[in-house]
Amino acid sequence: DALDDKFYTNPLWYRLLYMPLIFTLFRFRFYSAWLLAECMCMSAGFGAYPLASKPKPGQGPTDLVALKHAYEQAPNTIVYDFETVHNIDEWKCESALTVKEVLRYWNMSVQYWMATCIYKRIKWRQIAHPVTMFVSAYWHGIHLGYYMGMVTTTPCILAENVMEAGVHRRIPANSRWIRVYDICSWFFRTRMFDYMSIGFILKHFHYTWKYWKSVYFIGHVITLILYIIGIIAIQKRPKGKRKEIVNKDLGIGAQPKASEEQHQRLEKEQQEHKKEL
Repeated sequence: DALDDKFYTNPLWYRLLYMPLIFTLFRFRFYSAWLLAECMCMSAGFGAYPLASKPKPGQGPTDLVALKHAYEQAPNTIVYDFETVHNIDEWKCESALTVKEVLRYWNMSVQYWMATCIYKRIKWRQIAHPVTMFVSAYWHGIHLGYYMGMVTTTPCILAENVMEAGVHRRIPANSRWIRVYDICSWFFRTRMFDYMSIGFILKHFHYTWKYWKSVYFIGHVITLILYIIGIIAIQKRPKGKRKEIVNKDLGIGAQPKASEEQHQRLEKEQQEHKKEL
């Protein structure tokens, strides 16, 4: 038990091995709960929309014109799916190569809400993710361990981004080193989730800090090392390419105006389609 002082008399390798084992039990508990919840929703008919309307988790139908046309057909000819209540993609959560990708397929209904109501409403991209993670931590509860775990995802994603921009893109597409890079990326993100999960398992600041300290803050240290390597690799790129990477790939600066205009236009079109329905 990591809450007991006797736990910390175990060797370092034991404390490191404890994290992936306890997180495996932790996340499979959620897998089971969400799968059962999806089954119950499907049994009750919740989240059933015509396949032609292209439903997405949490969002529902994305093609309202197709939705209208589908309901004009004979009921027995409509093909339905339950993607709206699809909350977890277990395989992608286990096989994803980056922290950001895992977050996209974990608790997808809530992720859609977070992205729509929080992330996309923040003008400056460099604070959009940490603010969203802070709100997500508050959504989970008030224990400081939640915030410690959630906020740590931000430097992880930043390190992944600089490594992608500075290292991965310099490797030839047909090179075997691409596979090596992907394996290392997968190993990093799996171990980081093990590390961050301690905040959710132990919950309190004192216990989380004590555990991380007992493993010498290895997750933060490795993240910092990868970030430095990525930055050095980026600095070796041509000056014009460096500026493009900073502004586009690393998300420094305001959200592009075109994206905001496209988002507003999409909302306007959806409102018009709703009026037609």
